[in-house]
Amino acid sequence: MKHAGTLLKYAGLLLWAACFWMLFDASLDMPAQELREQALTSLQAVLLLLILAAAACCTAPLHFKLHTTDLGIFLLWGLMTAYRYGSTNPATWVRYDELLPAVLLYVAVRIFTATDRRAIPVLLTLLSLFGILEAWTGLRQIYGFTYSNHGLFRITGSLFNPGPYAGFITPILVCAAAFLVRTRQTAERLRKAHTLKQRLRSLLPNRLIRMVIPRLMCWGAVLAILIVLPATMSRAAGVAAAVAGAVFVLKELGAGSRLRNLAAKYPLRFGITTAAAMLLVAGAAFGAYWIKRPSAEGRLLIWKIDSRIMLRHPVCGAGLGSFAGAFGEEQALYFSEKERSEAEKRVAGCPESGFNEFLQFGAETGIPGFLLLVLTVGSALYASIRQGNPFGYGLLAATLFACFSYPWSVLPLRLLFVMLLAAAVPNPPPSGSRQYSTLRYRIPILGILAAGIICWTGIRERTKNRIEARETWNSTRIWINSGRCDYLVEDGDKLYDRLRGDFRFLYDYGYALHKNGNFRKSNEILLQGAKMSSDPMFWNIMGKNFEALGDAERAEDSFMQAHWRIPDRIYPLYLLACHYRDCGRTEQAVAIARRIVTHRPKIESTQTRDLQNEMSRMIDSLTNTPQPENPK
Repeated sequence: MKHAGTLLKYAGLLLWAACFWMLFDASLDMPAQELREQALTSLQAVLLLLILAAAACCTAPLHFKLHTTDLGIFLLWGLMTAYRYGSTNPATWVRYDELLPAVLLYVAVRIFTATDRRAIPVLLTLLSLFGILEAWTGLRQIYGFTYSNHGLFRITGSLFNPGPYAGFITPILVCAAAFLVRTRQTAERLRKAHTLKQRLRSLLPNRLIRMVIPRLMCWGAVLAILIVLPATMSRAAGVAAAVAGAVFVLKELGAGSRLRNLAAKYPLRFGITTAAAMLLVAGAAFGAYWIKRPSAEGRLLIWKIDSRIMLRHPVCGAGLGSFAGAFGEEQALYFSEKERSEAEKRVAGCPESGFNEFLQFGAETGIPGFLLLVLTVGSALYASIRQGNPFGYGLLAATLFACFSYPWSVLPLRLLFVMLLAAAVPNPPPSGSRQYSTLRYRIPILGILAAGIICWTGIRERTKNRIEARETWNSTRIWINSGRCDYLVEDGDKLYDRLRGDFRFLYDYGYALHKNGNFRKSNEILLQGAKMSSDPMFWNIMGKNFEALGDAERAEDSFMQAHWRIPDRIYPLYLLACHYRDCGRTEQAVAIARRIVTHRPKIESTQTRDLQNEMSRMIDSLTNTPQPENPK
């Protein structure tokens, strides 16, 4: 009976591992992170994990104690659900379906770690294995044995950009390194074992699972990732790894106490050394900033707009899933309210994410949502690092990376963050946690799992419908370049209900309606898309529609809205100059045309030169004064 129970435990552990493998393997098999069948596979893995969690909750000892992070996750779940069912914005529904599986995964991992003490090394083994595989893919891309998933970058791993790729492997590197250091004494004792009996103990299944295999995988992950990480040239990943590593050294290796002793014993030398180290760090930070200065300035501008959105909507935010639309509106207001520097105008763009997940969530949900998210993650960081949990240091690296990038918009990075968060939350030791195994704790947990499974069914059905509709639309939109927009309009009418939360579909559909001459409906569709995207092209097409409808004032407003969203682009000004010319407003047309001719865009292109040359000819024809054309 005892052996049967042991076999069942190992079988359950194997099932957990298989589900986690399916979860990440499917999510990494979507290079562009567009909706594909692989997303359904990841969703199915979440369902299996929930079922396994329910089975473990009923059969295994439950060493669980409610933590502040748990409470924060449930409050965030409630907040997102309130937005989902209180909003008529389809983008909110799509965003909810993206984030809720992450909450369900958190619940499943928490139960996994609360029912089996081998959960931490098993999870670490799996993450290390994925780190090795991704590092191997990166190495093959560096040396030309396989292609990257982006034409501009040599290394992307299984993802679409070196930034998210670095954001995926960096927390794994930190986790693996922390585990190796934390278990070095136990490994040393095993290595120095003298008797045959002592050596054979390392081959026992329990010892293999908890120590031998995890250390081998961690060593492989650390060595492999250290080789490929510099090739990504990701400053965010570098900062995350450096800070997490510094915290680990200060906390785990006792560097903090040693430094205090040195400061007390040699105050002058310590002061000089500290000042030199600070200057070195400042120099490195300035160098990192200067190497990619436009990129750094662009992110500073994005964070400024993120903060403005949150402060403009402090209580409820702009709405879950409405960040991009609110960003475009706020950036247009920022540049239109007064004259800004040319540097800011040149780095302004139309991002679909806030390049800081905390600020973006705050912009969507207001200051209460921002503070709740910070408290949830912060409580897990504090508790895990205090206890020396390797996942805590990985979570620290992932959190720092989230402050500079958009990892929660990329499925595998979002899943990784949630797994790190759940595994970092401490559980009480088995010896003193018998009281937590009562029905008083099991029944609410089973209720939460049942609610999660019910929610999962709706999410899967909606996701499946969107995937099918997206595939149909992708096969139809190829006609857009051939001028057969009637095909797009016909299919767009059929797919609208399922894809109205997709701004890319709304732009294509609205553009097809514009080409077919249905200007009013085109504007209705494009206006919906503009609430979900910061791209000024929505407003450019709307301006053309208003021109065709004879509404000159609203056409002018649309072109100006497009211009202020990205002031460095000249195409909205070109449309505005043509609009003024067609309306007989010659002076204004000439003034705008001269701005275009003298403008030096951030990125030179043939299209830009052609527009400038056309504006030169317009000035010549309206003023009878020859204008020099831009050289090709």
